[in-house]
Amino acid sequence: MDYFALSDIGKYRQNNEDSYFADDESCLFIVADGMGGHQAGEIASKTAVDNFSSYFIKNLNKINFKNFKNDVNNENNEINESIQKILIDSAIYANKKIYNLGLKNKHMAGMGTTLTCVFIFNNNAYVSHVGDSRLYLFRENVLNLLTEDHTLVFQLYKKGVISYEDTFSHPQRNYLTSVLGENEITNLECFKVTLNEGDIMLLCSDGLNSMIKDNEIKDILNKFKDKTAQNIAEKFILQANKNGGKDNITVIIIKI
Repeated sequence: MDYFALSDIGKYRQNNEDSYFADDESCLFIVADGMGGHQAGEIASKTAVDNFSSYFIKNLNKINFKNFKNDVNNENNEINESIQKILIDSAIYANKKIYNLGLKNKHMAGMGTTLTCVFIFNNNAYVSHVGDSRLYLFRENVLNLLTEDHTLVFQLYKKGVISYEDTFSHPQRNYLTSVLGENEITNLECFKVTLNEGDIMLLCSDGLNSMIKDNEIKDILNKFKDKTAQNIAEKFILQANKNGGKDNITVIIIKI
C-alpha cells in the first residue's frame, strides 16, 4: 500500500479549516472539513480527527485479530460487525466532544465538521462518513463515488430535480443536512468495500470536488495511476488551485 496526505489553504481562505489523519500502522485515514466562525471550524475538524482516531485505535486494539488474519475474504461476520461498531461509536464519541465544546464556549456555538474515514483490513475498506467530504474508488479506469454528500443540493441531484452541472452553482450548495457537532448525528453512513490490487482510493474535502469535476478527477487518476500517491495528491492540489482554489483542499490518496 502506498499513500500520501496533503492539505492546502487554497487561494482565498484566511485559514485552513480542514484536518486529516493518515497512518499506515493503524491503516486509518480521515478527512474532516470544519465550519464555524472565529476559527471554530478549524477547532471542530481537529477535535473530530483527534478524538475519532484515538477512540478508534484504542478500541480496535481490544479485538483479538489472531483468528482472522488469514481470513483474506473477511467472511467472518463477527469481525466485520465489531469493526463497524467501533467506527460508529468513534463518530458518536467525536460528535459529543465537538458538541460539548460548543456548549461551553460561546464563540464555538454551532460549530461542526464533516468526517470521512477509511479503515483498511484484510483486503477491505471499512468506511464511516458524515457530511460532504468524499470517498472515491478508481478501479480499472472507472471512477465511483462511494459516499453521498449530506447536502440539500445532493439530494435534489439524486432525485433528478437538478443536473450534475447545477450542483456547482445552486444557491444552497453549501447547506449541509448532517455534520458532526450536533446534539445527535442525524445521518451516518457505515459500510464495507472489497478492495482489489491496483485500486486507488481518494478521500477529499469539498475544496477538491467543487473545483474539479468528476470527469476531470477520472482523467487525472487515469493519467497518473502509475505514479506515486504523492505525485497524484500533489497534482490534485495543483489542479484545484488552478481551477479557482476557492476553498481549503485536502486530499488523501491510497494505492492498493
